[in-house]
Amino acid sequence: MERTNRMMNVMIVEDETIMRLALSTLIEWESNGFRIVYEASNGYQALQYIKENREIDIVITDLKMPVMDGLELIDELNQLKGTSPHVVILSAYDDFEYVRKAFKRGIHDYILKSEMDPNVVLDLLHRIKHDCEVEQTKSIQSSEIRHGERIRLKQQTIREWLEIGVNAPFDPLMLEDLNMRLEGFYMTVSLIRVEGFAEVQERYGSAIGEFVSSVVKSIDQVLAEAGTGEVISWNTYEYAVLLSFRTSSLLYVRQNLSQIMDQIIFVLKEYINIQVTIGVSELCEELKQLPEFYLQARKNADLRFVINKHRIIYPEDAIHFLKQSGETLIGKEQALLNALREGDEQKALQELDHMFVRIKRSASMGNEVLRTRYMELLMILVKFMFDNGYANNHELNKIEDVYQMAWQIDSADRLQARILNVAQQLLQEIDKKAGQMNRVVAIAQAYIMEHYDEEITLGRVSEIVHLSESHFSTLFSKAVGETFKEFVTKVRMEKAMESMKKEPYLKIYEIAERTGYASTEHFSRVFKKATGMSPNQYIRSVAK
Repeated sequence: MERTNRMMNVMIVEDETIMRLALSTLIEWESNGFRIVYEASNGYQALQYIKENREIDIVITDLKMPVMDGLELIDELNQLKGTSPHVVILSAYDDFEYVRKAFKRGIHDYILKSEMDPNVVLDLLHRIKHDCEVEQTKSIQSSEIRHGERIRLKQQTIREWLEIGVNAPFDPLMLEDLNMRLEGFYMTVSLIRVEGFAEVQERYGSAIGEFVSSVVKSIDQVLAEAGTGEVISWNTYEYAVLLSFRTSSLLYVRQNLSQIMDQIIFVLKEYINIQVTIGVSELCEELKQLPEFYLQARKNADLRFVINKHRIIYPEDAIHFLKQSGETLIGKEQALLNALREGDEQKALQELDHMFVRIKRSASMGNEVLRTRYMELLMILVKFMFDNGYANNHELNKIEDVYQMAWQIDSADRLQARILNVAQQLLQEIDKKAGQMNRVVAIAQAYIMEHYDEEITLGRVSEIVHLSESHFSTLFSKAVGETFKEFVTKVRMEKAMESMKKEPYLKIYEIAERTGYASTEHFSRVFKKATGMSPNQYIRSVAK
């Protein structure tokens, strides 16, 4: 069979999101001469699109759908004036009666959902393409060109709005011509930032463009289902989403915005295996201020350094951290130094925590100032080590490594954990001289405090401190007063309760992931055993 290089436009009509994604990723569409130009969740949505965009060559549709099912869609397409697209039905084994009715309406091609083999689907598509070659005309090719130009123009227009602003009211005809899903005059801007992008680059290599296309497509699919919003790729790891609303009701806006962003986070994690942080702006009521609100969304996304990554950062979250400006630590370190000289571990760690709180007030001055404050604290510890004879070349090399790493760490919590580790090591040396503390246990505790959100085992920590599991377990229990497992659980529960108090709107699965639990059910059982309440009950109790 001769196959030409002319691209054919395909529409997928399926009410199940997972099924649409499965079909859209089943084959390399464009390299085989096909382009998926639209995905609809019901027949009515598909029909409206086809009426306005007659360049569709092939419609792959489910039979059982809400609003308008596949048979009704076929009837409507048969009544359209001019050339109608070739229809392929998706069917299950128990859809025989529907399939029979579809065949009576002139359909000759179908795909079994349970047997979606890439080769079978490709053969079917190429057969359709061959059959349609005689009927298709150059005007369709022109429509494809216009469609591509419209997409590029839409993306360029949105970027200009966010960078320069809109000096005139929206032109409804322009919005319609560019097929923009922006109907209201109240808008929010969200900046979606991909975390761990170095790993993504390594995974995709020279095919990073496919990654960007997948991210945009996944976000756009969520927005299409919501019926509002547009997305553009700002760069390979940042994506801007513009949402519009017909009302300025903050309750309504927040509810809808949260649902959309939660779904975006889920889809990107589920289907592309990436985690993101989303900074959200306040509600913009004047279009000329869009650039200002875009910058606000970007700044809120930057606050992931102190508020934690992998979540949505709303304006009120930013206000909480930005209400106070930062101040230098120099001249305010005496209480910490006194505690270190006395070898009082509890007091020293308490003062260190006070320093961390003071540092986080620098968030409003930007990440560079914030990191500088952390470096001040590290240098305070280094000076104490020099002044009191605890510094040697080996230890100073390790501290220098921490200093260099600090400028690459993109999480305040992890940076604090690094500095805490330095302080713990210093306390170990102090107690070693005084014979008051077991160095091995301090290292283990520091490791647990730094890695509580990861998988932590007795065997792994035993290897780190170079002891057998049984010896380390006995030593740890004697020094701490509780078993290794009990200590890890206590740390994780404390971190979980801290998150619930500060961020009661977090999902339970998000809190579980943050504290090292892969299973939400397991986390809930452990939490209830530790606190006497379920996670939801605890959240309600602290919210009162």
